[in-house]
Amino acid sequence: MNRLVWEFTTRLLLLGDAHVGAARATPRHAAESDVDLTLDRDPYSGLPRLRATTLAGLLRHELLARTDRTTVTSLFGIDDGSSGFGAGEAAPVPSALDLDDAQAVLPDDTSVTVRVGTRVDPATGTVHPGRMWQWEVLPAGTEFTCHLRLWVPEPAVEARLLTLLVLATRGLAGEGPGIRIGGRTGRGYGAVRATHWAARRHDLTDPGGWFDFHARTWDERAGQGAEALTDPPRDLPELLDTRLRENGREAVAAHVGVGSTRPDPRHRAELRLELCVAERADPLAPGPLRPGLLMIGDVPESDRLAEVDRAHRWRPTVTDEGRVRRAPVLGDTALFALFKRIGGRLVRDAAEHLDAPAGRWRRWHGHWWGADPADQGAPRPSRIRLRATPTLTGGAPLTTTRMTVDSLFGDAVDGRLFTTDVHCGGRAEVVLDVAEPDDAVLGLLALVVRELSTVPLDTLGAGAGGGNGRLTVTRAGLVTHGRSKDEPDTVDLMAALDEPDGPEGEIVRGRLRALHTRLTEEGPP
Repeated sequence: MNRLVWEFTTRLLLLGDAHVGAARATPRHAAESDVDLTLDRDPYSGLPRLRATTLAGLLRHELLARTDRTTVTSLFGIDDGSSGFGAGEAAPVPSALDLDDAQAVLPDDTSVTVRVGTRVDPATGTVHPGRMWQWEVLPAGTEFTCHLRLWVPEPAVEARLLTLLVLATRGLAGEGPGIRIGGRTGRGYGAVRATHWAARRHDLTDPGGWFDFHARTWDERAGQGAEALTDPPRDLPELLDTRLRENGREAVAAHVGVGSTRPDPRHRAELRLELCVAERADPLAPGPLRPGLLMIGDVPESDRLAEVDRAHRWRPTVTDEGRVRRAPVLGDTALFALFKRIGGRLVRDAAEHLDAPAGRWRRWHGHWWGADPADQGAPRPSRIRLRATPTLTGGAPLTTTRMTVDSLFGDAVDGRLFTTDVHCGGRAEVVLDVAEPDDAVLGLLALVVRELSTVPLDTLGAGAGGGNGRLTVTRAGLVTHGRSKDEPDTVDLMAALDEPDGPEGEIVRGRLRALHTRLTEEGPP
């Protein structure tokens, strides 16, 4: 019998595009559209929703990454489905955490959008033939109000359960890679953050506390939780400390405060870049950058449909103050494919130079960047992920006109005149996350930075033949977490390029030696 129950309400804010897909595809004749991938929707209201099972799975995965399976069972229970509850078989452990489905609330003047998804060939940077589909996408600024209940059987375990809940939700606080919802999260989709928390403690052994919790309808509970979110925003550890001390649980508050600051044990790396839509006038000497043009193709805005044929992609984005605004983006799938293409070319050239075993470099590259089933049999997920879709700051829109010239006569071909809205200049902050990195893959990331900081041979987006899509790295830092209990290991890759004989350069050379060893040795990657 549970003696305590905690009611929590949190507001989740989408920081970028997200696609939370339906468990079962809607037949096309029922949807009355050509959408291939629809959003999961509430069957009664028809509004997009975030299922309780989806959020519970994400929190469980986050807690498992920070602790162990036995600890996770204390909060989320266990039911592996292998037991028939016979003699000598353990019964399932119920979850101490209950969650409700959360309906999406879209920002003002926005709606669910239908976009075209593509599979980009990393080798060529173009779309695979036939690999296009339409899918529904929730825009940045969409909110979910989520309701959670934590059942506490005994006051003695209250501190432990609250500490585990805080650890499970730390990925919603914007720490590290964080929790991502929906599909295509490796390409920057699904970034989410908890902006508000509300908490209420009920003592079920007290008649007043029992009636206070049970003598309400579900609508009343949801309304009271949503109303509590109007208070000034506070993170969950701070809120719990206040509520526990209000209930005379100072010792529990101290325990939760210490446990919630436990460091993240995961071994991971972050490559933080500043990318400019520009190129160097002299690649061999430092100097000012020459702004370039960028075209990540999209349908023009309604007020530009009659004037241009194609426009650079703009998306709703969330500012640091929580406001939603439209801004040009650097791309998601195309940007990830650019990094993957550069990395593949570099390891292929290195393997050929080192006379490495045939196919070795391809297996190693697919291990980190993901492999297509058509190339290497079973699909492999990428261990390198784009944290969020980068937005461009600075620069300016520019309208250009181009035409097709007849190669025989040298004049314009009738009907082949195109007008596009491109983006000129600008810069963006890009973060790549690497799970369980070794020195070899860190060495490859250093080579990718070198390529993008000198001569940008590979381009992003459309119009590469006309000089569009040149990107240049101006800042690059590689941060490694979890290798030891000390502070994260940070290497300034730009300093390593500028001073190869310095301490940063020595670290990078050691990682490059590890890359060469990995490409030439036999065995699994």
